[in-house]
Amino acid sequence: MLRIAAMFMIILYHIIIHCVKPQLTDRGSMERLGNGLFNNPVFYKKLLLLDIMDTFGIIGNVIFILISGYFMCEKGKNINITKISKKLLCQLGFASVVLTIASAVCFRMGGGNTFLNLVNIQVFNSMSWFAGYYYLVILIAVLFLNGFLEKSDNRGYITFLIVVFALTQFGWTGTLADGLMPKLRILLNGVFLYALGGYLKKYEPLSKLRTYVFLLAIIITYFFVVLSAYNNTKNNIENYIRSKTEDIFIQSVSEFPNYSIIVIIIGVCLFEIFRRIKVPQNKFVNYIGSATFMVYLLHDNGFFYSIWDTQDWITLLYNNPYRFILKVSIWSSGVFACGTVVYTFYIILAKVFNKYKWILFKKHNI
Repeated sequence: MLRIAAMFMIILYHIIIHCVKPQLTDRGSMERLGNGLFNNPVFYKKLLLLDIMDTFGIIGNVIFILISGYFMCEKGKNINITKISKKLLCQLGFASVVLTIASAVCFRMGGGNTFLNLVNIQVFNSMSWFAGYYYLVILIAVLFLNGFLEKSDNRGYITFLIVVFALTQFGWTGTLADGLMPKLRILLNGVFLYALGGYLKKYEPLSKLRTYVFLLAIIITYFFVVLSAYNNTKNNIENYIRSKTEDIFIQSVSEFPNYSIIVIIIGVCLFEIFRRIKVPQNKFVNYIGSATFMVYLLHDNGFFYSIWDTQDWITLLYNNPYRFILKVSIWSSGVFACGTVVYTFYIILAKVFNKYKWILFKKHNI
């Protein structure tokens, strides 16, 4: 259930950052759609929706790493990294083929409309950065992290978590880490979240807190998200007025890195809330949950971005924020459904291949 919720949040987030925000801030997009409705030095409460939704995708990333650490940290070296590698690569390859074919077919069916961003097979090596990030965190866990954490007592485990967390949170050490290796700060954050997931499973440090505490923490955290958005907008307005420019005013929308303390707090709270939900096993929910990686691969690319960009999101947000929320939710649900259907075809083809692979491979007599 939490995987499904996290993936839905990620889709919402991608629609916001790859479509809605560009329509709000990109001059070319404004000219094409004629929707520069927010281009005034005014604080619009409606735009707070974008600041809030801008946290969703990063929270989803936090949740996925926490889940992996929760279930895999205790396995030590008994993680089949070969199986994980094959699973990720096969789904990545299948998604690349589907996107290459589907984008060309949609382009032809649409009479060659140029709004579509067609995909080529080289997307296999370039799409969905999270796949490589996730894989490297799991590989580190298999090679040494799980073994190290298994040998650590409670105090040693906490020390490790605090030290790694501090390295990612201090601005100077984070910048130093990225200077040593690009994106190292994000990788360290992934290691921290994975280890934290294992710690939550092993020691249950949050079990004494009541559920409403986590709900309250989420509300308070989002209060600061909203307040920060207000402060940023007011600063932007003051700078615009002081510059005495005749150019149009461009609104600002918050951005949150993967190591942001804001998204980590919300992600951990949501994780703990879902962990306490007691429901029986459901094969349908489990199946949808297993499709989330394919959903991620299928939608996070220029083809889907260009489809979303056919809609005028800014005018809708300006005129009716409630309809905006409804529409972006419906589109996200549709994307999720498409990814699940593609995953179903992937499973069917995999079963067919396993059944008839004798056609391609010779039998060896031993």
